[in-house]
Amino acid sequence: MKHTALLAFVASIGFLGMTTASGQSATLFDGVSAIPSPALEKRDAYTCYGSTNTSVSDCQKIIDSILADAQQDFDIYSNVCAVWNQGTCKVRLCAQPYLVRPVSRSAEWLATYIASPLLDGCITKGNMGVLGDHPNINSHAGTYRLWVY
Repeated sequence: MKHTALLAFVASIGFLGMTTASGQSATLFDGVSAIPSPALEKRDAYTCYGSTNTSVSDCQKIIDSILADAQQDFDIYSNVCAVWNQGTCKVRLCAQPYLVRPVSRSAEWLATYIASPLLDGCITKGNMGVLGDHPNINSHAGTYRLWVY
């Protein structure tokens, strides 16, 4: 497996003020889902927020480019983001601040969770989406955030 270390400076974006249509701050997964393996764990959460005119086909091109080397791993260090842009679609995988070890995710993992829940659950409905490994997505808790907008 190839490992890619990504180093970039990304400014802090602050709080996004995300809510679901029902007014909850995040949607928790129950551990039993239709999402293909690897399945999200109970601590994982995602939410849709705001509105966007992001093209699903542009996001699919990003997924295809990530899967072009499905064996690739991404090692992302504290407060650093990997960014993909294609037309109207933007994807960011960011490590949370104050981590002592890098966040390591495979290309397959990344493509899976861009596709579902973020693309299927948010972008197709005209919303932006964010996924994290902590239910309080607006906090610095957890290790990563994955945005599609």
